[in-house]
Amino acid sequence: MIITDEELLALLDSEGTQERFFYPVTIYALDGIAYRAAQAVSLPEFATLRRTRPDACWHWEGVFAAGAIALFDPASHAGADYLPQLVAQGEGIYRLSDDWLAGVHHRYQQWRQWLAGTQILLLEDHPFQGAHIQQEIQGVGLSCQWVQDGNACIQVLAEGKVTLLISDLSLVEQDAISLLMSQPQYRQSGLPIILLSAHDQTLIDGARRLLHDAGFNVVAALAKPLLTDDLLRLLKVFYLGPQQQRLSGQRRTIRTWQGAGKGLLGLISDPPSKLPVWLAVTGLPPRWELVREWLGKQGRDASELTLVIHRRDHLLSQADRFALVLQASLAGARLALLLDNDQHMPFDLLERIPLQHLLLGQSLLPGLEAMTPDSLLGRFINRARELGIALYLDDPFNLLDNELWRDRGMTGRW
Repeated sequence: MIITDEELLALLDSEGTQERFFYPVTIYALDGIAYRAAQAVSLPEFATLRRTRPDACWHWEGVFAAGAIALFDPASHAGADYLPQLVAQGEGIYRLSDDWLAGVHHRYQQWRQWLAGTQILLLEDHPFQGAHIQQEIQGVGLSCQWVQDGNACIQVLAEGKVTLLISDLSLVEQDAISLLMSQPQYRQSGLPIILLSAHDQTLIDGARRLLHDAGFNVVAALAKPLLTDDLLRLLKVFYLGPQQQRLSGQRRTIRTWQGAGKGLLGLISDPPSKLPVWLAVTGLPPRWELVREWLGKQGRDASELTLVIHRRDHLLSQADRFALVLQASLAGARLALLLDNDQHMPFDLLERIPLQHLLLGQSLLPGLEAMTPDSLLGRFINRARELGIALYLDDPFNLLDNELWRDRGMTGRW
């Protein structure tokens, strides 16, 4: 592979991009007193502080099990409906009087131990770039084996010890797409793969989609140079694992950043609520008349209903579902799209369905943080904004930085 002048300059200039944006440990202050107390302390460089409000719907036994701690002043929560769970002090939950800084350091040590056990395989055939990327990866405490051709890559993968494969997209002898396609045993295997390339982001995204459709777990497609913060953000998603809860099977409230409830996403069989009702198209009766009849029994009209569409509904090719959604919209119901995967950007739904809301899944968060205007995700989000669609982030625990995401054009959370 020939390195271009632009690639070389990008690698040499990458030192200027090393401003610290990634923090392996987050301290969640659950009240103003705890927040101000934490602000007054010199926090370790690996930790960041966020202010959030507790909620009774939290899974208290698991929310702070890894990568974070919660800090609270007991008097600030007197009479709260979540007080019993809070004072029970599950894992990672600390009173101000506790040695919570020791908990922060313990969380960091857990992260470092996990990193040390992570085995990364780097496939890069350019000597200078390969050595540089390997050095960057090893510099953050990761084990990285570097190979320069496809045969060596397949031999290392066959040993079964690799946690993550990072591969250059354009190799001299065989590109990464052809190499992976020739190894069907890694389809549906779950092996995480990151693609790197100096090409345009649109081309990189296209390669990612092609491999994803073939069954490969391509978790990211990044332009060179590889920034360690981008890599660490992706690794933290793997690290947190089950902690990235979606409250499966529970009702979810759609809220603005100011806390105003816009609706309740649940099932048609759920108990009545005072909030407008949001229902997934999947699982609804096949005809609008039946849904309208259900609304009538609830004492509601169509204006209090939002139908949530998912790409897997195949709305544009399923005549019955399309008719249901169209009739509901004509009757005054609102429409929302749930996007929980950035492998496919449903531009067709965006352009052909009169959507009012876009629900963004938690798995999109790393992509949203690193989003560029020319990426597929960036173009999709920008087009949604142009159409006046309200954007809501998957944040049931209210743990995200409201001001940051509001400045990025997000309407609220769900």
